[in-house]
Amino acid sequence: MEIKLSSKLTRAELFHFLMFHTYQSLWGFAGILISVCAFIALISQCMNGGSAFSIALTAAAALLFLFVQPLYLLYQSYRIMELDEGYQAPIQYQFDHAGIHLEQKGDTAFYGWQEVTKVVSTKRIVAIYLGKSRVFKISRTDFSDSYEEFKTMVRTFAVQAFVKLK
Repeated sequence: MEIKLSSKLTRAELFHFLMFHTYQSLWGFAGILISVCAFIALISQCMNGGSAFSIALTAAAALLFLFVQPLYLLYQSYRIMELDEGYQAPIQYQFDHAGIHLEQKGDTAFYGWQEVTKVVSTKRIVAIYLGKSRVFKISRTDFSDSYEEFKTMVRTFAVQAFVKLK
């Protein structure tokens, strides 16, 4: 069993991943909850004649995670795509029984399945986490007809990893 594919993320896919990665965590959920509570408090302060300073502070808290954070992540996706050379050229992936082989611009790397800690997919991307600091993001469209085979391979060989593939 072997899967070969070439993948290059778009800005929209990178932004989608950044939003997913940020808001699927406990801190992301807590941020949304804080913003919603601050928005309710803002309405209450406006109706009950709160001071201008407290209304402005509450409005800032309400906007922080619901509007400011996504705009910042959009800016980050543009910045990463422009400055990080790893996003400039496609990466060739080869998945087999031994692990994940990568090649980009003549550089190669190999990671065994035992190094994979988490594999998650959304409707746009597949994210393969190696520890806490390294993640490979692959566009779902690049899998074409081999996605079901990939899911089987991950569930078979990455036995210690957290797997959530749609």
